[in-house]
Amino acid sequence: MKENKTPSPEIFPAELSWLSFNNCVLQEAADKSNPLYERIKFLAIHSSNLDEFYRVKVNKLLLKSDSKKDLLKKINAEIIRQQLAFGKIWKNEILKELQNNGIVYYENQTIETLHLEEIESYFKTTILSYIQLVYLSEDSGKEYFLNNRQLYLLIKLKEGNTERYCYVNIPSDKLSRYISLSKIGDENFIISLDTIIKKCLPYIFTGQEILGVYSIKINRDENYFIDDETSGNLVVKIKKKIEERKTGSSTRFLYDLNMPPEMVDFCKKVFQIEENEMVEGGTHHNFFDLFKFPNPKYPALQNEPYSPLKYPYFENKKSVFENIEESNHLLHFPYHSYHYVLQLFNEAAVNKDIVDIKVTLYRISSQSLIANALISAAKNGKKVTVFVEVKARFDENNNLFWANEMKKAGITIMYSLPNLKVHAKAALFTYKRKSKTKTYAYLSTGNFNESTAGIYSDFGFFTSDTKYTDDLKQVFKFLKTKEKKSSINHLWVAGFNLKENILQQIDLEIENKKNGRDASIFIKANGLDEKEIIEKLVEANNAGVEIVLIIRGIYTLLPGIKGYSENIKIYRIVDMFLEHSRIYKFHNNGDEKIYLASADMLSRNLSRRIEIAFPIFDEALKKQLNKIIELQVEDNTKKRTINRKGENIIENKEAALPKRSQIEIYNFLKNNGSIS
Repeated sequence: MKENKTPSPEIFPAELSWLSFNNCVLQEAADKSNPLYERIKFLAIHSSNLDEFYRVKVNKLLLKSDSKKDLLKKINAEIIRQQLAFGKIWKNEILKELQNNGIVYYENQTIETLHLEEIESYFKTTILSYIQLVYLSEDSGKEYFLNNRQLYLLIKLKEGNTERYCYVNIPSDKLSRYISLSKIGDENFIISLDTIIKKCLPYIFTGQEILGVYSIKINRDENYFIDDETSGNLVVKIKKKIEERKTGSSTRFLYDLNMPPEMVDFCKKVFQIEENEMVEGGTHHNFFDLFKFPNPKYPALQNEPYSPLKYPYFENKKSVFENIEESNHLLHFPYHSYHYVLQLFNEAAVNKDIVDIKVTLYRISSQSLIANALISAAKNGKKVTVFVEVKARFDENNNLFWANEMKKAGITIMYSLPNLKVHAKAALFTYKRKSKTKTYAYLSTGNFNESTAGIYSDFGFFTSDTKYTDDLKQVFKFLKTKEKKSSINHLWVAGFNLKENILQQIDLEIENKKNGRDASIFIKANGLDEKEIIEKLVEANNAGVEIVLIIRGIYTLLPGIKGYSENIKIYRIVDMFLEHSRIYKFHNNGDEKIYLASADMLSRNLSRRIEIAFPIFDEALKKQLNKIIELQVEDNTKKRTINRKGENIIENKEAALPKRSQIEIYNFLKNNGSIS
């Protein structure tokens, strides 16, 4: 056996690469070429991402591990740096721009008499009904519990000669965080729930002196691990773990940096917080609530709307299934309207000749039209089988709800597989009319979720080609029987052949390069950390294969390192749509192979999930995809180049013609995807 002399990968910590991605989001918030409310949206995204980081990426193992102290130090330093940058963007830029546009956001300013009356009335009639007050004492023997992600005000009081502490909740989970007040002249006014409560605290603490008021918040570990997924009822175990998530151990205690040291020490003791869990923050937390920051000038101050495009081939009088029977179709979301996917399911529900529907659901909308169409299909007498992944993090309850609703309608529900997540996005429709039987398939890189389809970039592929449908039948058969009895010939399926085929294809590129042929690899994914894939890419790099990667999130491979990754370029794109699609493209000695996939190049996707990568054989669709790849690689506005330190470099040359790939793709598809 030939010895593998590939150098060991120089691993860039996943946590730092994830923070590098979140820094891109912050860069967009700082970008003055973005409309004001788009910048506010990016601040909300950054805050939401960081909140999830502490709920998922940071846990007790990391916080307590001696071997990871250096990593934790780097993580904390980068988070502090980003938080300081966040604060400067918000205070020094966003608030001033709001003011310049006639929008006053009350923080520390003197509040107009009219507005004082409004907030007092709102506080007394509405907010007070949600206020919960808890007095604190180190010596009480009580265990004080702060809810995960809930906002609180820690208050120091004095009554006579006695000082004491208490906290009150900020009910942002029940009421709007940001409230619009009456307009005065040409100026609009907005105030936060936090500020209203602070202003009105004397109505709660009558006869007491308020010595200090500071914001606090706790994040809890929301990961869960099921020791044994093979025995007992897995759904019951998951429900139990979801409940336990609410009381998970703390990973971050966020507090106002202006809080006096003695109050900080008091918090550690009374809430049982360890030193490395204490994180300084601003006077307000949970900036992800900025997603709903009122815009009294709407639609001004936001991005120009890009209406979803019609897909001409589905705009004729024919049914979707007739169109699919004639040829394969590839749609690009959110550029194309997602209503064609809804139309597919709705038509299947009422078409008398569609007799069987099978679908995998990973994340669906809370008001899912697709789930409702499946329910209608079952009530219309069709056989409907749905695989519901109830281990989809943070969507477990929603998925369990819809599974129950569909089950009540007579749909056969298959739940999570032990030790595997089903992340594939696929549907199979069987047509029977007299002696004719036909199968249609829909394969996608994104979820069956009409809500996220409006902001996530993904591909949706419609086909009746047996090369796809026959393989997909075998996937659904496996989900039902858990047995791999038949081979899969054209699809690449994690759990069957996905990682093996990727490695084999990279090997072919290496062999072609060594034999003097052209060789190249392009991969677009949301993450890259799979050790064998990275080792093989390094081997390809050292053979001289040209490698281009667009990785939105985590990457543990650093580019540009001599003798290791000098032929590898890594980019990421952060813009108005979330880049979510996955593309694998191999030169293959001129006989180009392109696969679209549900799977990232992450260990979890390739080893612990059922994923599907589907080939594109149609030459016209290949040309279309190559044009889209070209537009993304040539982006000089929103594309970042990752350097050998893992930093994001914006190579926007002022002299160059600005190229913004998402707008370029929209315009390209608007012209029916014609290749010039």
